[in-house]
Amino acid sequence: MPLSRFFILLAALVLPFGTVQGLTWDESVNGDLSDDGAAPTLLGTLSLGSNLISGTMGSLGGTGPLDADVWNFTVDSGYYLTGINLVGYSSTNTGNQSFMAIANGGSIDMSDPSLHLSNALWGYAQDGFGNTYNDLLGLLDAGPEFGGIGFDGPLPAGNYTFWIQEGSDQIGYSIDFVTSPTTPVPEPGGLVLLGVAGLWLLRRRR
Repeated sequence: MPLSRFFILLAALVLPFGTVQGLTWDESVNGDLSDDGAAPTLLGTLSLGSNLISGTMGSLGGTGPLDADVWNFTVDSGYYLTGINLVGYSSTNTGNQSFMAIANGGSIDMSDPSLHLSNALWGYAQDGFGNTYNDLLGLLDAGPEFGGIGFDGPLPAGNYTFWIQEGSDQIGYSIDFVTSPTTPVPEPGGLVLLGVAGLWLLRRRR
């Protein structure tokens, strides 16, 4: 087989499975996230894999105005939201109790939890706060704790609004929203086998 045909086949096999840069929002770089449920920060469509949101919420020492963080995102057609993982956390208060909620659509009602898709407290008692990769989607899946629609994850394609709130301390956080395709892609080993099979078929046709 000519070398050029080999590289064309190799490119056809590899390109669809290339890595995609995930969506990120860092309040220290991109600006403060909205604290208004009716007008959340629009993050756009989540990328395949990890999408990291980082910021601060609450109030220093429990005094002063409370800072909620609210953002809106879309899970594209053909994908599921398969993870909401706490990957970073900093606080001076070990007894904190934070609140999170998720709703369908472009806003979230911050006065009526019964209208949420799900909601839950999150803190040391619930998820070992301070450890990495805490399963926040699992907490929401097990809810809603304060009334709401409820769901059985993972979440399908659609538009969602997410709200986090802390009332007793100022908290720095990083949360990873993970999307996966509804149809699993082959593992790297499977791609190698697919490439070998393709080359074998080409040789058989010569």
